[in-house]
Amino acid sequence: MTGLAEHPSSLDIRDARTLYPATESQAYFNTAAVGLASRRMAASYHSFIADWTLEGLDWVRGDAAANATRAVVAGLMGADPADVALIASVSAAAGLVASQFGVAESGQSIVVGEREYSSNYFPWRLLARKGYDVRLVPFRNGGVEPDDIALHLDGGTRLVAVSAVQTASGHRSDLAAISGLAHEVGAVLFVDGTQCVGAMRIAEQLPHVDVLVAPDHKYLMNAGRGVGYCYLSPAMQARFTPTNAGWRAGAEPYASFFGPTMELSETASRFDSSISWLAAIGDEAAVSVFSDFGADAIFARNAELADTLRSALTEIGWAPLDLPPANRSTIVSVPLGDTDSGRLIGELKSRGIACSTRDGNLRMAVHFYNHEDDILRLTTALTSL
Repeated sequence: MTGLAEHPSSLDIRDARTLYPATESQAYFNTAAVGLASRRMAASYHSFIADWTLEGLDWVRGDAAANATRAVVAGLMGADPADVALIASVSAAAGLVASQFGVAESGQSIVVGEREYSSNYFPWRLLARKGYDVRLVPFRNGGVEPDDIALHLDGGTRLVAVSAVQTASGHRSDLAAISGLAHEVGAVLFVDGTQCVGAMRIAEQLPHVDVLVAPDHKYLMNAGRGVGYCYLSPAMQARFTPTNAGWRAGAEPYASFFGPTMELSETASRFDSSISWLAAIGDEAAVSVFSDFGADAIFARNAELADTLRSALTEIGWAPLDLPPANRSTIVSVPLGDTDSGRLIGELKSRGIACSTRDGNLRMAVHFYNHEDDILRLTTALTSL
């Protein structure tokens, strides 16, 4: 990883919550939906909008913020910034990759988990219209297991799509094993990193991945959203056509507004989409916290909090999904059975506790701005309910 991890900060990670005003009034376990806003990000937005109002929008500043954030997120992924494109969302990145596939030849297939989040599901299901056999892998332990994926692969498989961490269950995929299976049959591995990038380490698994994408509104903590970060391996960059190319895709973007020539960037930026300059301003401020505390310190704190939460829930009889340690993440989910999920979420909200329900589970997601007293507040409420 980059200097984000190599140069530990002297700041105390337990003080991080003071940067996020929402933590003063609630126990926030909903980062898997949207991340919290820091005071720094709010100040950055206020300043930018004030200048915009008085002088007009400084889009060059927004463009520079996007490029700076690209470098930070690349570091969180373990990637070279030259291999990361700015693509608005997971579905947009999946759509770009799906557009590389022409009409299917006989026996060609796509493999995807049957309960994948729609952004990493619909684009692949739509390839059935081009004649691909879209094979759905049943979930086990809250996600896709390599052994189950293997049953759906053959020499005609062109792509395997998975999430690094499943949004409803918190199941962390074994990307190395899945990659080995996919690459053995010549398939591309597409990974939705929404619930992983910024939450936990993925750098060691990046060499196994062909495409990894993460949006800004969850663990990168700009819920205003508008910019996504997409790693494309050098092999995929050489193979894919940038079907969404605009002026940002140029070798010199500010000299690429008009034809008749077309000189695209030699890096992954040739796959860049037009971005939200306002979102880019927020992203730059939001991710600066990784430099403040060090990414490894944040990841370690997240793991500590998730373990504490899992143990505390078990002790009060709200046992989480029983995932092997290698498959655990910062999301801890409890099956609800016949519990009225809407009423439960409402009761927790009335006690100043923010959670979600997803696919039959009570979903709790920790990030480094959480604290042990948030967990006590949650477990006390659940016990009383």
